Amino acid sequence: MTDIVNEEVFLVKHMKKELHGHEYHEINDKIKIDFEVPRTLRYLMEEAEEADFKNDGSYLDFADTIDVVSKNCYAAGAITRSQWDTIVRRYPQ
Repeated sequence: MTDIVNEEVFLVKHMKKELHGHEYHEINDKIKIDFEVPRTLRYLMEEAEEADFKNDGSYLDFADTIDVVSKNCYAAGAITRSQWDTIVRRYPQ
């Protein structure tokens, strides 16, 4: 089931790029998150990506929250400093 969901997400993102020529306005899509992150952080990233794709001003709120939550995850040992840096470079404020 997970493979099917992941495939559907991939296809939807690919179709968006084909239809609109780009996917994001603020997010640096050249930077990839290729490591596991805590569930709350993953949810915020997904919401930020949706908001940014729609060019919704709420993206900036999500980016700010991602920075704070990433910092807390680093302090708790859930992610590394390098991962925190990667996350905030992908989701600039």
